Amino acid sequence: MRRTPLIPLAIAATALLATALPAQAVEAPPEVLADELMSALSLAVAEDGTVFVAQNFTSTITKIAPGGEVSPFYADEGQREVGALSVDGDVLTFATTGEDGAKVYTLSPDPEGGYAQEQIADLGAYEAASNPDKSKTYGIVGLSKSCTKQVPKGYRPHKGIKESHPYASTTVEGLTYVADAGANAIWAIGNGVTSTVAVLPPTSIKITKQKRKVLEVPKCTIGKTFRAEGVPTDVEVGPDGHLYVTSLPGGPEDPRMGANGSVYRVELESGKTTKVESGLTSPTGLAVAPDGTRYVAMLFGGAVAVTPPGGPRSVFDEVAAPGDVEYADGDVYVTESGFGPTGPAPVGTVLKYVLGVG
Repeated sequence: MRRTPLIPLAIAATALLATALPAQAVEAPPEVLADELMSALSLAVAEDGTVFVAQNFTSTITKIAPGGEVSPFYADEGQREVGALSVDGDVLTFATTGEDGAKVYTLSPDPEGGYAQEQIADLGAYEAASNPDKSKTYGIVGLSKSCTKQVPKGYRPHKGIKESHPYASTTVEGLTYVADAGANAIWAIGNGVTSTVAVLPPTSIKITKQKRKVLEVPKCTIGKTFRAEGVPTDVEVGPDGHLYVTSLPGGPEDPRMGANGSVYRVELESGKTTKVESGLTSPTGLAVAPDGTRYVAMLFGGAVAVTPPGGPRSVFDEVAAPGDVEYADGDVYVTESGFGPTGPAPVGTVLKYVLGVG
């Protein structure tokens, strides 16, 4: 069992990171493509402008046609969590997480005008067999034996466990990369074979008096280091051919813990990870434009951040609980997830920002 949930259903307090960053005013207000969505946490945009949005906790995918028509597209019969959307040509990829584990599927057009569903990976089984973060140490390290006994079990030093929760994917020329928030790893799926691309490193957080209270750990932990799990939440291919991955470190989503989220660049050939951004609040969505500009949806930060190549990060727009962000054909698409202080509600939307560039 993961020590802390990826997305807690109760949020004690959220601090708008937008107040800590210079604002970048968008040229025009966004168009609302769909509304009344529940837990809109994953988004994909096809080449023809068709938008797919997962309502993760209702086990459904909604389709928004280029003309604006909104219609149901997929409903999971097993009522599993549905997410990790990506599209390549006319093939939609998505993942499910439920009692039967974590699996990845494609939906492809069939001759009858419908869609054929095919399972392309069993990530739960792959994680159980490989567990690539088994050598990583998480939890509060450097404790004395007496202090360790006082610390809740979930925060004691431990190795990576066998757990899979595919949270995002990107598909390029038939090869799918998956950000697995449970396994702390990035997978590659192609031709029926699953492989490990990289494992995100733990995030080191120094425990202060304030953070000790948030973690509800004893005073003897003050000054020690909490090695939080990497928790990848999105993956994209950048114009340089490397992967870019958002990391939402395992731990309470409480502003008193600080902004510990990051963006990593992952080299495909070696799996080497390099941190290229830090200080993000709960990054759950990532988009990379052709010029290298990065957009990050910060779920509990109340904003989408934008970082141009070589430039400082600023606020692209303030958005209520943004779940995901995508860049397509010069436009930026964002989901308002519908998350609030007591959990998800059917008030999510899909927003489209027209930037006026190709």
